[in-house]
Amino acid sequence: MDLAKIVKKVPLFQGIDDATVEKLATQCHQKFCTKGCDLFAMGDLANVFFIIIHGWIKLYRSSKDGEEVIVHIFGPGESFAEAAVFGTHKSYPVNAQALEDSVVIEVPRNFFVHKIEQDSRFALRMLGSIAARQHYLVQQLEQVTTRSASQRIGAFLIRFCQKYQLAKEEWMVDLPYDKSIISTRLNIKPETFSRALAKLKPFGVSIKNRVIFISDMKALVDFCDLSLSEVFY
Repeated sequence: MDLAKIVKKVPLFQGIDDATVEKLATQCHQKFCTKGCDLFAMGDLANVFFIIIHGWIKLYRSSKDGEEVIVHIFGPGESFAEAAVFGTHKSYPVNAQALEDSVVIEVPRNFFVHKIEQDSRFALRMLGSIAARQHYLVQQLEQVTTRSASQRIGAFLIRFCQKYQLAKEEWMVDLPYDKSIISTRLNIKPETFSRALAKLKPFGVSIKNRVIFISDMKALVDFCDLSLSEVFY
């Protein structure tokens, strides 16, 4: 597996030159996690952050009453735990667990510490990438607070779709086994998910088992009130 190619696609590294990404990739490690596997626990030393190749990871903590509180859910192509790795406390503030069999890349903190000490321009590029990621997170928050359930699901499908060549150009999304994962991430009640998904049929969305196909991307993008920069960020 070409780790450098995967790392380069992560928004955090899109402003970094290829030579640096390739060097970083030599220090990364691929990790397989079975469903229910804990990647780290709250308070553990934060010496790596993660990029998801396959599967879904939840970040959670326990309330004072002992109940589980889900902080966020991450999917393929996304990175997480960067704030813990680069923060002053250098420890994970939550727990992380695989929601299904998953594959992640461990990205070491030490690489960035040494690189920033050697190259101030690299530090500036990283700041630019972090600012761009913050903009993306603000967009996600906007989607949850201002858009309908169907629009949120549509934006989610666009975010995680992969080009899939059939008789004509289509896109596909391989959904998690447990649909409540998506409901939690999008702040939608599980019983609402299927009804909201069905409303996307006029915009080229169809489902077969756990795989969703998008035949008219432009129609779905327009319905979700997204810009091209949001779609291809």
